[in-house]
Formats: sequence, structure tokens, C-alpha cells
Amino acid sequence: MRFVPGSTDVLASRAKLGVIVPSTNSTVGPEYEMLRPHGVTHHIGRMVLPPRPYDNMDNYRQALEHEEGGLHEALEVLMNCEPHAVAHGHSIHSFRGTIERAEEDVRELEKFCERPFFTPSISVVKGLRAIGNPKRIGVLTPYWPPAGELVANFFRSAGYDPVSVVNMETTGPTKVSQVPYAVTMKAFDALDTPQVEAFVHVGTALPVTAITEAIERKHGKPLIGVNVATYWAALRALGIQDKVRGYGCLIAEH
Repeated sequence: MRFVPGSTDVLASRAKLGVIVPSTNSTVGPEYEMLRPHGVTHHIGRMVLPPRPYDNMDNYRQALEHEEGGLHEALEVLMNCEPHAVAHGHSIHSFRGTIERAEEDVRELEKFCERPFFTPSISVVKGLRAIGNPKRIGVLTPYWPPAGELVANFFRSAGYDPVSVVNMETTGPTKVSQVPYAVTMKAFDALDTPQVEAFVHVGTALPVTAITEAIERKHGKPLIGVNVATYWAALRALGIQDKVRGYGCLIAEH
């Protein structure tokens, strides 16, 4: 039998998923492994991002709006292992601007990669639609207020009402992965109001996947987190319908 480029591997009998993360991100890889069905393998590439200033919010806002990072350079290297699709384990760039801009970004990245590409922003919207499309959402981020407002404006452009936003104001990318679960649970307590119909978590380095089910159970509301949503969207697009229990209603029921 002749080997066909892009076909499955011995270890990846169902799919090879390429994953791009910032060089500082140590959360996406382990959380994707929590969700991984048998026969799916992950292949992680890292991109360099410039540091954002946390002592000046005007400069922080400018960095959010204009930083690019080494995404395309990282993708060129990652494509050598011939993944079937690519998931982007980096949030904030995909939430810049409107949903129309985010959809156009996906089209351009798919053209560059010549395969399906999944961004956090579009994946979260798909996740919200899958659970019944609740419109009034509470949004948790590890960011500072300018980034939180950028994320809220994205959701407004997509037809959602971010009635509650909590920014955890972490002081650097590696610090996000160090936030204890107990602190994150308290942040969701602060996020919850009677108006909130569903929670959204943005910020791929913030560890949330393992406590998603506990948050949903405590508050009686669904949680669409960026890492679960992006991974779920990639699996379903690849034709993998496995329901993964223990990490929230999205990937367990849809």
C-alpha cells in the first residue's frame, strides 16, 4: 500500500491535530491531552509573541491592537508533520474586532495552511450555538480591562450581551498558568449574576478545563471555555464524535 501524504499515522489512526501556542503557554498542551480520544495525536508548534506592558494601559491597548507574533513562521514548521487540521491555542488575537473579521482571519489561515483551522473566538461562538445559543453571557479573562473590553465588543458584534465581565489582571503570560483553581473558582463566583445565562472563559493559558464540570454544577449554568471549545470544534469537524465526560456539557453532550 502506497503512503499518501496527509493520511493517518500508526499512532494517529483517526487524526493528527496540529496545535499552535505562544512560546510561554504551558496549559493548552496538557489540557488538550485531558480531552484526547484514542487514535488522535497532538503536534504542538510554538510562536513568539512580544511582551505586553502591564504598567501602562494605553501601551497595553496598543499592543493588543497591533501585535502580530510569529504565527505564520510557526505554521510553516508545523505543516511539515502533515496534520489534518490546526487548532490555535491563543485567544486574544482571534477576538480583535468583529466576528466578521474573525471569520475572515480563519479563511486566510485555512488558505495558508491548506487545511481546516480553528480559532478560539469562532469555536466559542460555535459552542454557544451548540448548547442552545444563550445570549446573556458572563465572560472571565486573565487579562486587564482593555483586553476584556475588546473581548466583550467581539461578543456584541456576534449578537451576544456580555452582562458581566471579570478580568483577573495577571501580570505576565507565564503567571496565567500559575493561577490556582481555587482563585479561578472565586472569579466565577464574582462573575455570576442572575442575568448571566452561560459562562465564557477566554485566555488559553488559564487552567479551567479540569474544573469546568465543577463550575457548571455549582452555578447551574453552562461554561464554554476556549480550550474545550477549540478542541471540540476541531474534533467534530474531523468527524470524531466521541463524547468526553468530566469536562463540561459542551464536549460531553454535543
